[in-house]
Amino acid sequence: MSIHPLAVVSPDAILGAGVTVGPFAVIEGGVVLGEHCTVGSGAVIKSGVTAGPYNEFHEHAVIGGAPQHVARPAHVGGVRIGQRNVFREHSTVHRALHADGNTSIGDGNYVMVGVHVGHDTVIGDHCIFANAALLGGHVTVEDRAFVSGAVAVHQFCRIGRLAMVGGHARVTQDVPPYMLIDGQTGCVVGLNVVGLRRGGYTGAMITELKAAYRIIYRRGIPWAEVLEALALEFPSGPVVHLQTFLSNGKRGFAQERRGPPGVTLRIRTPEPDSESTHAHARAG
Repeated sequence: MSIHPLAVVSPDAILGAGVTVGPFAVIEGGVVLGEHCTVGSGAVIKSGVTAGPYNEFHEHAVIGGAPQHVARPAHVGGVRIGQRNVFREHSTVHRALHADGNTSIGDGNYVMVGVHVGHDTVIGDHCIFANAALLGGHVTVEDRAFVSGAVAVHQFCRIGRLAMVGGHARVTQDVPPYMLIDGQTGCVVGLNVVGLRRGGYTGAMITELKAAYRIIYRRGIPWAEVLEALALEFPSGPVVHLQTFLSNGKRGFAQERRGPPGVTLRIRTPEPDSESTHAHARAG
């Protein structure tokens, strides 16, 4: 164990073997850090935080702050963190709102500079959050999701497994698993095929997901029939999780980005002395 003499570590904190604490870091009482965690200069680990081994808390990260809520009770919950997570500079994670709850972060996640994780958020394993991504309270993010920079996720929203949310998107409804979200519109623009391939999904599995995608966004049938069709046509494989996710939504789901039918694009009109003629093109 290595604790810099300028660090402030409560005698009531429990630190595992091999923990390294940099100068000006603060670790409050009641904190539990597993073996080989590193706490950078100026980082603050507050009471109520329990973290497993090999986590990295970089400079000026603040983990375990009080929940941002105007009706915060006197006794709040905690933060539970798995192993091998990285929290880069100025990232923040807040405790759960109620004493019997926890903000939960799994294993192997990468939280970049300035990311905020609100109270009672539940994050799975191997997710990536790029700079300045903001997660409101009670957000759920499933395994291997990718949330790009400056994305704002509304409270109580869910982001499904292996979904990718483009930069600057406003997420106000659930993002289904495996989907790719356009940052400008916040709409679905297809499957996250690159992420699926990197995640070990076979060509046959991706083909099934494409077929399920067409049922959800292209078939034009009532929602109850969508869920029924997914269950009947895909009794096994990755679509099962997709169907389960869609069956449990309460905020609605991100819609597909599609242009209105029959849109006409006007090509620039040539100069009067040009021999070119006016042209139009159909976009569809």
